[in-house]
Amino acid sequence: MLGLIQKVIVVVLLSFYIVGCQPNNNNVAPKAKYVFLFIGDGMGIQQVNAAQAYKMALDSSVGNANLSFTQFPATGFVTTFSGSRYITCSAAAGTAIASGTKTSIGTIGLNANHIDSLFSVAHNLNNTGFQIGLVTSVSIDHATPAAFYAHQPDRDMYHEIGHDLIKSNFRFFASGGFKDTLGKKSKNPLGNVIELGKQKGILFTSNLSVSSEDLGQYKSIVYSAPNPAPASTLQYAIDAQPADVTLSQLTQMGIDVLKNPKGFFMMVEGGKIDWACHDNDAATTIQDVYHFSDAIQKAVDFYNMHPNETLIIVTADHETGGMSLGTREHGYENNIAVLKNQKVSQEKFDFYLKNLIKEKNGKPSFDEVLSLIQLHIGLGNEGIELNATEKSKLKEAYNFKFNSKVKNENKNEDYSSYYTISNQAIAILNKKAGIGWTSYSHTGSPVPIYALGVGHEQFIGQFDNTQIAPKIVKILGL
Repeated sequence: MLGLIQKVIVVVLLSFYIVGCQPNNNNVAPKAKYVFLFIGDGMGIQQVNAAQAYKMALDSSVGNANLSFTQFPATGFVTTFSGSRYITCSAAAGTAIASGTKTSIGTIGLNANHIDSLFSVAHNLNNTGFQIGLVTSVSIDHATPAAFYAHQPDRDMYHEIGHDLIKSNFRFFASGGFKDTLGKKSKNPLGNVIELGKQKGILFTSNLSVSSEDLGQYKSIVYSAPNPAPASTLQYAIDAQPADVTLSQLTQMGIDVLKNPKGFFMMVEGGKIDWACHDNDAATTIQDVYHFSDAIQKAVDFYNMHPNETLIIVTADHETGGMSLGTREHGYENNIAVLKNQKVSQEKFDFYLKNLIKEKNGKPSFDEVLSLIQLHIGLGNEGIELNATEKSKLKEAYNFKFNSKVKNENKNEDYSSYYTISNQAIAILNKKAGIGWTSYSHTGSPVPIYALGVGHEQFIGQFDNTQIAPKIVKILGL
């Protein structure tokens, strides 16, 4: 009897062992089919926090003022150094994110000594049948989007990068436009990018709606904004009018074009966050972060319909400007709400100033310039009056602009690039807001990363930007 019981126990234990050794399909890690990679160019944690702090300052009822991505379940930090310099540029950082390999400053899709091509995750996924889309608020031949399809030794080779675009066979591109389709700035023009693209079956359009007939007829769709801002970009969010296209609209267009049973990969860049930070323009930066967040919300909406197949990643290529919430002068105090008085970007203010100069036959009075500043930047309004020191700073910039003697005296100083009337006016407003800047350039600070969806746990912690592409490939199960 005892022997029989022992045999039964052995059989039962063996059965448990066998069952335990069988593959459990319920425990198999799901694979992503739809991947969104959002890159806020120049967007460090400071820029994200500033956008949150500004929203809270305007409406204390919003609590911690979350953006569309700040509550994603996975968060971390990414190091950004290039292969040739610790403080990177968008070309080297974009290439590292796209390909998983460091390269030298100014290089697009090539290794550091420009001998070998570095192929992006988008390129490799395209070869496996995924639909690929690239969206940006700057020009489509700019450094970050170019890093996903181009291979050039110099990021400024816009004409050659445009030709790489038409050879990429990616499904969708959307941006403010191109910078050099004709090769006017190229040493060896290769022909009209648009015309050669049309010959290859590419639809170039400024219509946000693409018919099913066109989707079936053309192998690639290239959208350019009908009313671009300077340098073939979308309008800054702070300057945009209701008719102006937004990054959010282009993201939705990308989803509509790319969605298919096989899957897609879409990179979306908030490119002008970086530009505003180069100008140390806090109000413009914050508004572009909001528009970037709105674009991410389109992906979140898509995720909500496909939660078991979608991965959303939000990060940056580098931080720009060394932005800070708090300054030496303000100590622990902050008055970020005063930024609401600024109505236009530095770029747009310079446009208005140029028109004023024309109206006044080349030299408006200082008081007329102050009136323009009050109208568009807000300085001089109630609560943010200009003191004597601030007026003196603006007068110095005015004299540098309109007094040739002053300009000649300061010709060896770093006045021309950043000591402009608009720059000084915005700097004064930033100071009143308690916003500080350490640089007009990039910094070496790590940048944040956020992730939601399939495999999001891969993006928790601190890691290098070269690890982003391999993580995406792993989550796709390739």
